[in-house]
Parts: sequence; C-alpha cells; structure tokens
Amino acid sequence: MAGGNRFERKLESLVSGAFARAFKGAVEPVELAAALKREVDNTARILSRDRRLIPNSFTIELSTEDFRRLSEYGLTLQHELANELREHADIQRYTFSGPIEIRLVERSELPIGKAEVRSATVGTPAQPYPTPAEPQRPPLQPVPPAPAPRQSGPVQVAVEIHGRARPVNPPGVVIGRGTDADIQVTDPGVSRRHAEIRLMPEEPAGVRVVVVDLGSTNGTLVNGRRTSEAELTDGATIKIGTTELTLRITAAPAPAEPPQPPAQRRQPASPFNPQPGYGQPGQPQPGYGQPHPGGGNPYRHGPAPDGGGDAPQSWR
Repeated sequence: MAGGNRFERKLESLVSGAFARAFKGAVEPVELAAALKREVDNTARILSRDRRLIPNSFTIELSTEDFRRLSEYGLTLQHELANELREHADIQRYTFSGPIEIRLVERSELPIGKAEVRSATVGTPAQPYPTPAEPQRPPLQPVPPAPAPRQSGPVQVAVEIHGRARPVNPPGVVIGRGTDADIQVTDPGVSRRHAEIRLMPEEPAGVRVVVVDLGSTNGTLVNGRRTSEAELTDGATIKIGTTELTLRITAAPAPAEPPQPPAQRRQPASPFNPQPGYGQPGQPQPGYGQPHPGGGNPYRHGPAPDGGGDAPQSWR
C-alpha cells in the first residue's frame, strides 16, 4: 500500500509538472484545496475501526510568481483552505493530530502553476509564518496562568451553557456544531469540532483541566483572551462563536456510610419476658420458696411427717 501511494504521488508530480510547463497557468486556490485533500488521503493512518489520524501542519510550496500573487490574500486564504480541509476530514472521518496550520512558502525552482504540499504532525502550534500582507487577526497569545489554586482530592467537572450544567467526564469532551461532538452547540460561528476540554489526572487524586482549540475558524477565547490551549480553573469562561460557557469544579461528595442496625432496647422483666436466669431450671425465683426468717416454711404448720419442719394443716 505504501509503495502504491508513493508511485501515485510520483506519477501525479510528473503529470502536474508537465502540464505546468506546457500551459504556464497560475495556481488557483481551488487547486491548493484539492492538493491538501490528496495529501491527507495519502498520509492517513488507522486510529480505530472507523477513525484515521492525519497530520495537522501543511506547507504549500509555490513558485515566486504564484507566491507573490497568493500572498496578497493574507490569512484569509489560509483560513478558507483550513475550512475546506476540515469539511473533507469530517466526511472521511479523519482526526487531526492538533490545530490545523497552513503556510505558503516560496520555492524559486518551481515553475509557474505548480504547487507541492508537505505535511507534518506537530503537538504544539508553531509561530505563524510571516507574510507580506498585514494579518487580519491578532496572533494567538497564551493565557497567563490563573492565580487560583487547583482543588485537591476527588472533584466533579462541568460546564454551564445556556443555564444548563453539562458534566465533563474523563478523558474529556469535544464541543462543536457537528453531530459527532460530545456537547453540541447550535451556533453558526462554531466549527463542527471547535474545542476540546481535557481532564488530566494529577497526584494526589487531583485533576488538571485544559481547553484546546481544534483548529476552529473563529478561534477560542478564555477569560476574554484568544488562545489555542490554556489551563482552566473554577469559574473560567470559554467563548466559542457567540456562545459562552462557564467551567465549574466542585469537590466530589463523600461516599455514604452503610446504615447501622438500630440499638436494641432492654425490656423490663415480667413473667412474659423473663430476664436471663429467671425461671430457669435450678435457678430459684427471687423471694419465692426462700426460708422464712423465723425458721420453717410460712405456708406450712405443724410437724412434718419426717420430723422436720411443720406439717401442712388440712382445711375444714
């Protein structure tokens, strides 16, 4: 498979080069979009049964004339190419390895009308490539760390959106307009997969909450500042499009203790509820059948037949 892909790319390079030398036509943006799609199709790697991982950084090499002409569009062209690439990835069920980055560079040895695309996987956003045109958007700036300390011990994480709390369970959730997003937001200014909130365990039993922009068109704002990745604390605000979310981090409730059996009450002694040792064989009842203080038995009168004690009197 890899050999076939290399052969197809080599054949495509020869054919496109021949046409470029023959017709001397300038490169159009639609041709750049098609070249980017072919690049991700050729470099996709299997991630799971129905998902594939693709690079997120792309460098488009152009001739001197094409580079000078296309650079006039500034960052607008790069954003539009990123949108086309993102739509293609949604259809093909691709997953980018990070925020999308597209650069236009000049390569003097290329003929007019020919463009070459090189891709790579980067974990952190690189500095934007300088262009002659004035950038239309301010550069991404990292959000300074919040002074609030992280909570220790088990916690519960949730985001409030339109007055409703949505739980955030490990390893995290994806927020976007698409149907495959974990938290779906109906907002035309939100990309299909706009941002991701990630939960990173920390010792002892703590958690670190981070928001990552997934190469969205309109960007992600944390506490009013544009960012590509930032750590969040309780009460932090996240704005995507025109929708604002609030992060809530609360201590998890302690596990409930098992119920204790009710204490047994001691019942008073009675003939129907004798105390231990009461009325048992060999155990005399208190005060019953005991020797009379004056000798003999108070219920007997007269000598007993055997000469001991008193004999009972007969009733007349």
